[in-house]
Amino acid sequence: MNQAIQDAILSPRGTLAIRIKDQRPHNNLKTLPVFYRNLEEALDLRRSSSSYYSIVSNYWQTSDSIDLCSGDILGLGASEARRAEFLAEFDRNPGFTTGSSGVRLMDGNYTYLEQAEKDIAAFHGAEAGILVGGAYEANIAVWTAIPRPGDVIVYDELVHASTHEGMKQSVALQKLEFPHSDVEAFRNTLLEVLRNHPSIKRGRSSILVAVESIYSMDGDVCPLQELVDVVAELSQGQGNIQFIVDEAHSVGVIGPKGAGLVCELGLEKDIAIVVHSYGKAMGAAGGTINRESCITGTTD
Repeated sequence: MNQAIQDAILSPRGTLAIRIKDQRPHNNLKTLPVFYRNLEEALDLRRSSSSYYSIVSNYWQTSDSIDLCSGDILGLGASEARRAEFLAEFDRNPGFTTGSSGVRLMDGNYTYLEQAEKDIAAFHGAEAGILVGGAYEANIAVWTAIPRPGDVIVYDELVHASTHEGMKQSVALQKLEFPHSDVEAFRNTLLEVLRNHPSIKRGRSSILVAVESIYSMDGDVCPLQELVDVVAELSQGQGNIQFIVDEAHSVGVIGPKGAGLVCELGLEKDIAIVVHSYGKAMGAAGGTINRESCITGTTD
């Protein structure tokens, strides 16, 4: 461990020392107004179990260490060339508005924003796209708005928490998980749904499949082509089984120019919806929901 890192972690004002100090209960709370006292008592419960987390200064960006916590895996977020291009974009668009002025359904929509969405959609091989604050919000929006009454959701057991949040709010008839990336179990789950739901088998409702191109915790790649092949076999051209793919961890590192796993496999026409995040490998912020124009209209 070099001296700079050692000082940053072990000094009295270092990361480790601050985190240890933050775990000490405050205890003397009687003089506080009841509102603040109740909040501090709740925080003290966390401190006493060493489960309280606080924000500390980031020393990693100024040291020689490798930051394994950062989502900026390509270092683009700290790129001087990237920063210069970002500022140059403002100069090329002198009328650019820095505030929203309202929701997009009213007066918060701009030509620049619409063009950006078209460019991003084209990059990912989609007909249309809509920008959102982040991929977390995108997943919630998709899984809340897209499933129709009578639809069934089939999801990989390791999909992200944001997908679960959206599914909780959906009007889907049923939600079934299958073992992680198990193609045969996926097939059996689809067969079970088709047996139990005649309206889906007849093509009146749909099965929506939730998977991720790269799973964030284990870093393994989804067997997407194999899953698509199973769906092609079982749906028999009805289009009653559709994929919604979360590409948060593949965009920027897989596919042509980093367009993602769907583009890498040439499956743009086989996937109904793709969610992309730009706060990781792309070194930016926000996310998009990409595919057909009717999808973006549904999630507006």
